[in-house]
Amino acid sequence: MAQSVTTSPDTASHSSASHAWDRFGWSLSREITLLVLGLLAYRTARLFVKDEIDQAFANTQRVIHWERTLGIFNEVDLQSSILPNDALIWGLNRYYFFAHFLGTALWVCWMFIRHHDHYGRIRRVLLGTTFSALTIHILFPLAPPRWFPRMGFVDTLQTYGPKIYDSEAIANTANQIAAMPSLHVGWALIGSWGLIKASSSPRRWLVSLHPAIMIAAVVVTGNHWWLDVFGAAALVALVIAIDAPIQKQLDRRHKPTADTAQCDADEVTDDNSVVAG
Repeated sequence: MAQSVTTSPDTASHSSASHAWDRFGWSLSREITLLVLGLLAYRTARLFVKDEIDQAFANTQRVIHWERTLGIFNEVDLQSSILPNDALIWGLNRYYFFAHFLGTALWVCWMFIRHHDHYGRIRRVLLGTTFSALTIHILFPLAPPRWFPRMGFVDTLQTYGPKIYDSEAIANTANQIAAMPSLHVGWALIGSWGLIKASSSPRRWLVSLHPAIMIAAVVVTGNHWWLDVFGAAALVALVIAIDAPIQKQLDRRHKPTADTAQCDADEVTDDNSVVAG
């Protein structure tokens, strides 16, 4: 006959409360602080380039020249081919706006709650990409295609709605000459990469539709050039590559801790189990 002695309810309750505080107390407070600092940095970066309109237009001519050299200067033709489809334009306009901020908030929260073991790396890549992009925005201000109606571009947000840049709150926050690289595409790529990496579900690959649709949205709405998209993809890949050795070092550091914790758990189980036969 075997008899086992289990951990007391008070001890289990204390352990559960401690775990909850570690995850949703200090850790969550830290993430909110980083988010607030990121928003402040974004607004501050805008102040550095608010008067660089001439430079932004000059850089736009450079980008157009580079795209023509590469044979990819076809944004206006692509937009013109889709403009007759009002329903598609309506959907892409709203995807451009809502899926960027709301979509990013949702997948960040999902990673924090459901895949916390992967969250640290996703956070580092997201912040690294964002702050690197803000530096490029300052050094290389770039006007979006929608500012060039003489070239045939249409500002679909202004024409079909929602007119987000008429909002004073957005106008005072958004940097409209920060086309290179596209953070819309960058954040979408990071979210897709993170969710695919963390999940084991066969359906996880469906999240790759998010960056694909976002790429279509930023180009068709006249908010970004193709090179903005490629620049975002290259920047995300670079940040992930730079972060890889950091993650390996963290994995090596945490592995002994995890092994020790498992040994301690086994010892507790042995101590709390009294076997009589």
